[in-house]
Amino acid sequence: MTAVETRVRAVLDAPRGRRFSRTPMVAGRRPAFPESPLARERRLLRQMADNPRVAHRIEHGILPQWMDVARERREREAAAMNTATPPPLPPQPPTAPRRARGRHRAPSRWGRRQALLLGVLSVLGAMIAPVLGSFP
Repeated sequence: MTAVETRVRAVLDAPRGRRFSRTPMVAGRRPAFPESPLARERRLLRQMADNPRVAHRIEHGILPQWMDVARERREREAAAMNTATPPPLPPQPPTAPRRARGRHRAPSRWGRRQALLLGVLSVLGAMIAPVLGSFP
């Protein structure tokens, strides 16, 4: 068995929750205040400033200028629509409630009644036939 197989076997044989070790947090290395996402993004952009794409982003921003203009225009139109009162809607005529369709291709209730009636008549006919057959 190689060293890799031994390590894999040791991990797989370990009880659940103890298979993978977690590196302990060193008290001196932990920041006093967690870094905000914006601060982290700025720090990473400064580290990658030599990348041409990052340099273009730093210079021109994340979105193109026309997207900012379009967003502002939409916001102005939405504010204007909110201030204007909508015209009253014409009254709708009352509609009759729709009948439920039920299941697709489900047999109708009348079909079940017909089948029951046919069964009852068949049994009655079977009971009456011997009696009527004895008359000339």
